[in-house]
Amino acid sequence: MDDIILKGKVKHGLRIASGLNPDPPIKLGMKLNNTIALQKPFFERAGVEGISEMYNGTVNVDISPLKFEILDPDYRVTCTWFEELAETFWFVRVLIEYEGKEYAGYIYYPCPSRVKSHDDNTVELLTKKIPGMAYGKDIAILVPGGKIAVARFS
Repeated sequence: MDDIILKGKVKHGLRIASGLNPDPPIKLGMKLNNTIALQKPFFERAGVEGISEMYNGTVNVDISPLKFEILDPDYRVTCTWFEELAETFWFVRVLIEYEGKEYAGYIYYPCPSRVKSHDDNTVELLTKKIPGMAYGKDIAILVPGGKIAVARFS
């Protein structure tokens, strides 16, 4: 199966994953913030390779007018990471290309989730901190074949 290259633009998120939102919205009666740092110990215990080195935040990539679906994640981690909030997270190993440089990372996908913040036209990435990352810039994601399906919004 051929690899898939998703091309998109870095977009602004809610800044909840990184903990940089000074006034995060209330979801399910909870004020969630800094979520990646809270979830990371569970991901490390589950053996998600390299996760400890990843930035405590996500890179959000708008791939409109496309949407994606994960078919075969590399990791599936279920954890209760905040009070009574249990979620399953899928991870797909990817290679991220930004401004001529390549970075290893993961598509990070909470599924199914009552607190998921993005539609499936936004890909959330976990990776090391990328120098010079800016909203509106082009970014490409190389996904191994058979891991995701991509379709146009109808």
